[in-house]
Amino acid sequence: MKRKEIGIVILATNAYFVLGLRFVRRFIHFYKGDADIKFYFFSDKNPIDYLPNCRIEYHHSQNHSWVDGTNSKFLNILKLETCTSDYLFYFDADTNIQKDFSEEWMMPEAALDYWEKTEVELVGGEHYSNRTTLKDGAGFDRNPKGNSYVPLNSSLPYTYHYGAFFGGRKNDLIKMMFTLRKWQIIDQKIHYEPPVNDESYINKYFHYNQPYTVPIEAFAFVVSDKGGLGDTRRKINTNLIEDAIRLNRYELWDIQNGKIIFNEKI
Repeated sequence: MKRKEIGIVILATNAYFVLGLRFVRRFIHFYKGDADIKFYFFSDKNPIDYLPNCRIEYHHSQNHSWVDGTNSKFLNILKLETCTSDYLFYFDADTNIQKDFSEEWMMPEAALDYWEKTEVELVGGEHYSNRTTLKDGAGFDRNPKGNSYVPLNSSLPYTYHYGAFFGGRKNDLIKMMFTLRKWQIIDQKIHYEPPVNDESYINKYFHYNQPYTVPIEAFAFVVSDKGGLGDTRRKINTNLIEDAIRLNRYELWDIQNGKIIFNEKI
């Protein structure tokens, strides 16, 4: 029986290149599941010489600012419409991994049961502020001018999801990306930028197309860990870190306080 293939999508341009390399390296080390994993790496630099052997497909992508980068998620994922992966999961490049895991946390039995009822296989991650500052949907775009607008009086339950993680069955995710990209293009023509960029569109789509939501307690990775690199939204010189990664590609490493830390030989 053919094992399912899971595609992991990373967008890692500019200073996020080294963070994207960290994510892939640590994913390889800590993954203990039984699926075939393939990485789709979108960046302005080819990651091949910085990583040990793994299934990775490089897609050249260039962004002039962090806004351009975050807004390019939908368009880049759409480029994978004909890929061989059964499932695709997007992770922000500054996601970190600290412990062993398998795909079960992204696709647990509860998700499989939920998908049978909905016939749409999508996954979102509950935002860590969903139960506090974003309680009752405070983070949604409330401006009817834009295509990410969600009204205050919606009859559907409000659950605020990460823009840093989402995925599901490839065909369902591609359908989602097509819709979000269409909304994005319409808003760009009237010079409207949603309050939380791509995350606003994602939350509108999930509001009306409820995914299986990974609760905060079950989320296995660390979100928004920039390793102390500084303001990654600006140009940062990471040449020394890149050189160290390339020379020690088979070692497990992390970035702490803006410096690369090597842990152990693999």
